[in-house]
Amino acid sequence: MPIVASASSTCPVKLADLTNALVRDLPSYTNRLIQQRRSRNDKLYSSIVTASLPELKSIEITSREYPPRFPQTAPTQVFISTLERQYTGIQSAQLQQFHWLFLAQTRMGWRLATIYSRISSFPHHNNAITPPIESSQTVVGEAIGIWLNDCYVGKVRN
Repeated sequence: MPIVASASSTCPVKLADLTNALVRDLPSYTNRLIQQRRSRNDKLYSSIVTASLPELKSIEITSREYPPRFPQTAPTQVFISTLERQYTGIQSAQLQQFHWLFLAQTRMGWRLATIYSRISSFPHHNNAITPPIESSQTVVGEAIGIWLNDCYVGKVRN
């Protein structure tokens, strides 16, 4: 019986490698959640088209208004954007979402401490951008949490 080599399933420890793999898989993880929750009667539905390469340069945060979910480690900030296409009947619109992820490395691997997002039309034609909202409970936030867990348990290919 031939031995088949298995693909590497170790979750990257280096943040750059981890986030590059995350943005590679984020559209498919998010779109699966969208489809699972979508009703046949939904008139408005969306899909994530792509995610940008991660930006690892942190912005300075002076306020600590919210208590940390993982107090044992300071979270690391990562910025990404996603391009989303929304469909209503025969019309479609594109939105760009800007996400500030705060990831914490725990003994259970990397975890999403929190995420803040803003939304704008795409392309930007002097349209207003929304204020940032805490978005851990959105499909993008939940997809990131699921992906991080899948990565930790070895379900993600590197």
